Amino acid sequence: MDTLFMLNYPFDYTKIRGKLIERINRFVVRVDIEGQVKEAYLANPGRLWELMLPGTELLLSPDLSKGKIPYTVLACRKEGQDILLHTHLTNKVVRSLIDDGKLPAFQSYRVVKEEPAYGRHRFDLLLENMNTGEPYYLEIKSNTLFDGKVAMFPDAVTGRGANHLKMLQEIVGKGIKTGCLFVVMNPGVSYFMPAYHIDYFFAQTFVDVRSDVELQAVALGFEPNFSKISSVRPVTIPLEFLQNELLDRGVYLLLINVNGDKTLTVGNLGGMTFKQGYYVYVGSAMNTLSKRIARHKRKRKKKRWHIDYLSAEASTITAVPIITGDRLECELAAGVNGAGGEAVMGFGCSDCHCHSHLYYFKENPLFNASIIELIQHYRIGRLEKKLITT
Repeated sequence: MDTLFMLNYPFDYTKIRGKLIERINRFVVRVDIEGQVKEAYLANPGRLWELMLPGTELLLSPDLSKGKIPYTVLACRKEGQDILLHTHLTNKVVRSLIDDGKLPAFQSYRVVKEEPAYGRHRFDLLLENMNTGEPYYLEIKSNTLFDGKVAMFPDAVTGRGANHLKMLQEIVGKGIKTGCLFVVMNPGVSYFMPAYHIDYFFAQTFVDVRSDVELQAVALGFEPNFSKISSVRPVTIPLEFLQNELLDRGVYLLLINVNGDKTLTVGNLGGMTFKQGYYVYVGSAMNTLSKRIARHKRKRKKKRWHIDYLSAEASTITAVPIITGDRLECELAAGVNGAGGEAVMGFGCSDCHCHSHLYYFKENPLFNASIIELIQHYRIGRLEKKLITT
């Protein structure tokens, strides 16, 4: 079967339901389909922490697959909605919406070409103004990261995405209009912002190009059989709010993997034994958050804090920054404890009233739904109330 031929919209492909067992690598997942273990291709290299949790319901298609992998992931289920994950299909959806006049911002345009080249770069669509004949280069970003009414992009650092925005700005400097459309796969979203917690440079670039590149976001809803779009709604981009939030300060989690039991002398705490497994440390830096995190990830450094002794023994350290001017460190620590963490008493809390700022997990906390929900809430969900009152 010709896979390229099948990449079209509407999604009139054969669809079946399955459940995620595990993500093998960026592009392959293992799934349970009616009790049988199969592999499926995932056309989305994003982190997808909040979506690729074991047990997540997936919508799969055998029609889109080729070679040794029998299925392709089309979507996943979240908050009662099917979320399109196949990023290559997003462009097909947008082209169809423009052709049908269903995107208000582009009603005076027609699609001239898919994946047009401009110099050494390629963009998603080349449009033409039907009244003036002027060209318009459009970049499309598929957005699956959201919580409540707030969506953000990207879900992992994307140097390529920032370069796209810069190149679009350069094209504008030559008298050609350009735009970037963020397509949110949730009809309930009302606000969109760049994910400054995850990719600070992309967020800065987003703000820098705002006067030249037309930045827009829309929220899509799908019909129950996930074949066609049922709703298209513009989403607000609160630029003033974003600029006020975009400061190098906040709180953070360090996810530390320790291979084998370790007995360490930890400053004034003395001798401590750390079990093999994972530890989540909660910290804050109201100035230069990025430098604080970079220091934590260095193995060789003068030991100043309790966490320096443990991080020196870590096999891996994953940092989860949360950029904010609010002092949330103790509140966040309580949340990690409530998500099933076992407190390491007295660790990292000498300047507050908490029992601990370090929590032990036997299994990887990135597969813990409660930890992922906590990260989602503090990075995205809690902003909803602020945005409504701004």
